[in-house]
Amino acid sequence: MLRDASEVVTMHTLSSAGVPERVMEAVRGFWDMSTEPNATLSDEVSQETLNAWVEELLPSHGFHTSALLYTELELAPWMEFRLPQAWFSSIWQAKHTPWVLLAHDLSTVAAVSEQEYRFELFVARVA
Repeated sequence: MLRDASEVVTMHTLSSAGVPERVMEAVRGFWDMSTEPNATLSDEVSQETLNAWVEELLPSHGFHTSALLYTELELAPWMEFRLPQAWFSSIWQAKHTPWVLLAHDLSTVAAVSEQEYRFELFVARVA
């Protein structure tokens, strides 16, 4: 995973204990069948279109210079990465859907997942 995202990963991690429980509550809520996504995109788009879609939507929700990616790894469940131009392609190569992202200030959590026929973006303020 680190190798695939080496140009954006900072090597700073956050343990699960460092993440407020309301973050994971929000993530569990994203996967509830009755929860409507904040945005959707056809899954027939190019990788470049998916990258641009994610990179255009997240800044308006507080994702600016860095964020944390939920890795699902026990030793480093949350890994910090930088958000330079064209950052999402590195994350996409390192970890496949779903991508759960936490704003650096822990105020907002977002998730992008591929569902039947579309990508879905969910966002929740947790601060």
